[in-house]
Amino acid sequence: SSGINAGRSQEAVVSTQSTGKRVYLNTVQQLEQRVRVAESAGEEGKTWVVSLVRYLALNKDETRLRELLQRLLASSSPRVHGSDRLELVGELLKVVGASCQRVYSEFKQQLEWAANRS
Repeated sequence: SSGINAGRSQEAVVSTQSTGKRVYLNTVQQLEQRVRVAESAGEEGKTWVVSLVRYLALNKDETRLRELLQRLLASSSPRVHGSDRLELVGELLKVVGASCQRVYSEFKQQLEWAANRS
């Protein structure tokens, strides 16, 4: 009987984890969609990208944070979401800050390098 209850308990934990992951991925997709839709909307686009970065940082999603920051740094456009591209990355790094220190450190160095090149 205790083996059956332990199995049910584990199933409940796995079910809760998969539900949490689904909710997380759904939220990320919604935020990414809003960023794409608002790309040409200046300040609104910036608001959504800051919200996305904040959400990724709070959830310690270093992979997605790196992808997003790398895309911004690699962009050939000097302005993104109505802001200077490098200034925007600097603002986003402040949001990343304490939540994902490794990502912050990596991209702080890349930002400094990019700023010295321009």
